[in-house]
Amino acid sequence: MPQTNLILIFYLFWWASRIRGCFRRWPQPLLRGPEWFFNVPVQAGFYDGAGKTILLHYRMRMLIPFALDIPIVLAMLHPAHPTYFVGLLLAQAALIHLNHVYSVDIAEREARRFAIPEDEQPVAAVSLSLQPRRLRDYTNSRLEWGLALSTLAAFLWLLRDYFAAPDHHDLRYLFSIPIFYLYAQLGLLFVKRVIVAWRTPVPQTQTAEHMQAREETRKYYLLMCDWNRVVVAAATLSWPMMLSASPAGADRLRNIWVAIWIMSTLGFGVWVEVKRRQLLTMALRARPVKLPDFLHQSEIAKWPVCYQPSAPMLVLKGARGYSLNLANTLAQFGAAYLAGWVALFAFLRMGH
Repeated sequence: MPQTNLILIFYLFWWASRIRGCFRRWPQPLLRGPEWFFNVPVQAGFYDGAGKTILLHYRMRMLIPFALDIPIVLAMLHPAHPTYFVGLLLAQAALIHLNHVYSVDIAEREARRFAIPEDEQPVAAVSLSLQPRRLRDYTNSRLEWGLALSTLAAFLWLLRDYFAAPDHHDLRYLFSIPIFYLYAQLGLLFVKRVIVAWRTPVPQTQTAEHMQAREETRKYYLLMCDWNRVVVAAATLSWPMMLSASPAGADRLRNIWVAIWIMSTLGFGVWVEVKRRQLLTMALRARPVKLPDFLHQSEIAKWPVCYQPSAPMLVLKGARGYSLNLANTLAQFGAAYLAGWVALFAFLRMGH
């Protein structure tokens, strides 16, 4: 199967997942009933007046990431530069999630002007679990060994091929794709670290419900990271296999890989939808509350980034929305990782 067809198949699946995401996010403001707008308790008749406009603006903002489809389609017309296509998809994935987070925050801030005053008062007491949460507590050692050994085997295989016939191989061509995948693996591990480290207080009313919903959501996102790591490791190992095979054999391997990927993606997609519904049911059991602003985040946070060593959290919620706190160690590592992505793409581009 030609590379252009593979990219087209992947892009069609990508479009299907995005459309499903839009259908999922479309009714989210009303999931708790007409008395709520997301987690804001609103007055009666809200959706007949200002709420109708706020809801429309929220749904229109969902379409912003689709603007990146134009350069993505243009990149598909250049099969010699697949890194353009992959890079744009990664940028679009990040934009989709960031756009949704900020869009919800904007909509909730607009809706709070019409909230029920007594229900918008901060709770009097909160709880914060002091039990240490470590990444290894959410790690499957067998999975980690499997991923590490498969990645190591791929690099050893490529090294053997290079030293067996160094005159017929381009070092950058051999290792650029596996290095790209390896860097993606490091990024997914970093995301897992952030998910495990994320801590927020909960109200002392319905504490068990809030804690259970957050823990199950945490496990779900960690599992999603591991699923993507398995896919990346499999793609890494398939690269030396296809290079070592004959043209006909490489085409068969590519077709097998695509078939396995399609079947596993469909099966995992069904599981994801079932799990999302379970998490939603669990989250709706816990009534949203407004937490006290102990660290005066609304005063010290400057959108979109700030530097506040006095507030050790990764993300602060200010008056204009969420702000990334660059004084946090994880934020600094994340900035360095993104800079590494830019350098890596520049390196791969120089190889053409």
